[in-house]
Formats: sequence, C-alpha cells, structure tokens
Amino acid sequence: MTELVAIDGPARREMLLVALRRLMDGLFGDLLSREDVANVLVLPPLRGQGTCRVLVKNGPSPEFVREVDPDQVRRFLAYVAGFARKELRRDRPTLDVTLPESGERIHADVEPVTTGPACSIRKPYRGRITLDDWVRSGAATTVQARTLRRLIDGRRTVVIAGDVDTGKTTLLRACLEEAAFRTGLPAVLQDPYEFEPPCPHAYAMVADPWADPPVTLETLVANALRVPMTHLVLGEVRRAEARQMVVGWTTGHPGLCTVHAGSAWDALDRIAQMVGLGGVVMDALQMRWIAKAVHAVVHLARRPDGRRFVNEIVRVERFDPERGFVLHPLGAGDPDDGGEHAEQR
Repeated sequence: MTELVAIDGPARREMLLVALRRLMDGLFGDLLSREDVANVLVLPPLRGQGTCRVLVKNGPSPEFVREVDPDQVRRFLAYVAGFARKELRRDRPTLDVTLPESGERIHADVEPVTTGPACSIRKPYRGRITLDDWVRSGAATTVQARTLRRLIDGRRTVVIAGDVDTGKTTLLRACLEEAAFRTGLPAVLQDPYEFEPPCPHAYAMVADPWADPPVTLETLVANALRVPMTHLVLGEVRRAEARQMVVGWTTGHPGLCTVHAGSAWDALDRIAQMVGLGGVVMDALQMRWIAKAVHAVVHLARRPDGRRFVNEIVRVERFDPERGFVLHPLGAGDPDDGGEHAEQR
C-alpha cells in the first residue's frame, strides 16, 4: 500500500515537488530528460526476488537499465497520486495520472494485481511535427501527404489505424498542424493525456475514469457535441465512445481519431465493434452509418528495420451487406481524394 500524500498549500506543494524530483533522480537518473527515451517502465519484482527493474522502450525491444528498491517506487507513486488527489492501495490498485509540471503520462499498478509496485511512464512529445516532416523522413510520400491535405481541407473524416507503436498519435499531431485545424475550433479529446494540441483554439479535454463519478471519453464526446466546434478529434478510440463519435461525425463535425488495427478493413470493423459496446445492435443500417461517418482510413505499419511508414490510404465508399466495407485505394498516384463521392454514399 502507498501512503497518502496530502498537498494542502503552495508551500507544501513546492516542498513535495522537491522531494518528488529527488525520488525521480534516484529511480530514473537522466532517463526522463533524454530526448532518445520515449517510454520508461518499472516492472514489479519477480516472485522470490526483492527488486523492481527499470527498463526503457523506444522500439520493439525493451532495454534493461537498473534494479531499484520497491519501497522507493511505492513512495514515488504515493507522491504522484497525491498531486492528483488520488490514492493507490489494495482496493484501488490502479492509477492513471500525469506528472506535475513536466506532464509525463503514468500508469501504475500495485498489489494485488501485481507482485509489487509497477508503472509505465510515457513522455509527451514536446516538439512539432508536420506532414512535410513525414515526407522528409521517408515515412510518407509526397502524394500521400497531398492526399491527406485534400481530405482535411475537404472537411473529410479520417481514421488513423495501425498496430502498437506505428506512429498513429504522431501522424494525428501532424494532421492537427494543418490550416483547417489551426484556424478552426476543434474539440480534441484524450484518454489518457498524450500531447498538447498545436491548434491555438483547441477545445481540449482529458478523461478521468478514476474520478468520482468517472469522467469517461464517452462523456467528453457527448459534452463536445454541445460546443460550437469545427472538428471532433479523439486521440484514441477504445470503447463505447465510438457510438457518440460516429453520431458527431454524421452531424456536421468532421474529424480524426486513432484506432489499434492491423489494416484499414480491420479499423472499420473495430469501430463497429466498439459502437456495439454501447448497446447498439450492429445491423446493416448501423454499418452504413459508419461508412457515412468515416471518409478515409490511413493505415500505418513498420518496415523490417523498424521504421514507421504510411502503408496505405483508402476511401470508404459504402457498406455492402454481402461484401462488407467497400474501400478504394488513394494516395498512390490516384488524383481522386474522395471528395466528390462522400455525399453520394
């Protein structure tokens, strides 16, 4: 069990921030300040052993760094929970927060769901990245970038899909740098917090499923539909919030989202699955509504050397009860961006 750390005034907050920094230095050294480190993990002790293990993970394979004292990890998590006015204990063994000041995203677990304290720290990207940067790095072709821009400028809704760590959030941020988002008033919803939207007028909200009562991404989507926004953007869709998202996209709010999926077809099936989690019977009518809501899917993948790239961009033409979603490839020299067909589906 972690101790409860109370923060009841500015002076005590500053004192606790100093103590937190010392704990972090002891646990992680310079890992959180290094630009070449994206994820830091603390694994719980193996059964029969008394230390936690610190790893970094920037690509497919993790790298062991050092062993640390579990009590030191518990104290670190207690401080982090205290800044968020939360607790981490046996009857509340899971925590999702961000670090004060620096904004790293932390997911933590303690006994009984683990054999000891454990956490994952995701560092937010502090720079800016554009579609032109994707082209310069070789992750996208000039034609693919132009296709994405035409979709965004044409107020089309784009789903960014791919397996874990293929760059979905990075591409989403690049899309948000486009003029349509920077001059508009997009609602940008995240669960958990991953990045600061680059749009100067973003109506940004972050879910807090551990609040009392919980503030879920589904709640945020419903709230966003009451705002005079120009776009509806979800950092990642995982659950029943997909139903509200589809409703928003079919009522004049184009946007973006990311989805874990192995292909463009899988992405649409996954959205349908998540809409069904909201209690909706997924018949042919509902599937047609999804085909109307999503104009295009961008699928990302990794090359054998680990580099990320845009695998394909497809236009969603319609849903056929016999064939499923009917897709048309874009971005490979095809001048059609789907704009003329979207209203006919």
